[in-house]
Amino acid sequence: MEKFIQNLDLSAEGIWFPFTLCIISLIYILFMPKRLTWREIYLIFGTVGYVAVMIDMFLMLNYFDAFDLGRDPEQEGIGDLISYGIIPSCYAVIFLNHLKEKNKWIYVTLFTLLSSLSEWLLVQVGYMKLKGWQTWWSIPVFIIVFGFWLPWHLKLIRKKT
Repeated sequence: MEKFIQNLDLSAEGIWFPFTLCIISLIYILFMPKRLTWREIYLIFGTVGYVAVMIDMFLMLNYFDAFDLGRDPEQEGIGDLISYGIIPSCYAVIFLNHLKEKNKWIYVTLFTLLSSLSEWLLVQVGYMKLKGWQTWWSIPVFIIVFGFWLPWHLKLIRKKT
């Protein structure tokens, strides 16, 4: 049991920040007025979490070695899972829940700023250590995700077969 708790990496500097973002986001999703169905939330949450984990943990960390999270770069802790799999999923659900075609680019801008600020704060609190990566390099990725991929994903989910 001691090894299990040690592997959670709960002593990492700044780990309180991903936990705080996660809790606030999940509570918001639970109580927000919903335009999405629970089925849509489930599918969005799972798909975005999977894609984020695959891209961040395998591509960005293993191949590009662009940044490290937590105390030990060789150890994946609970904060890594929250930072990769839960927070992006929460942001996606909240974004798509509020998205309307007439205000799409306002929301794309707001959620790009929110995501960029969250990433920057992860660095500031010491949980994320950059290794050649610059936080502003994520902005075009956030614009693509919020501006194109997530709206397409929602249309795909809602498509009647």
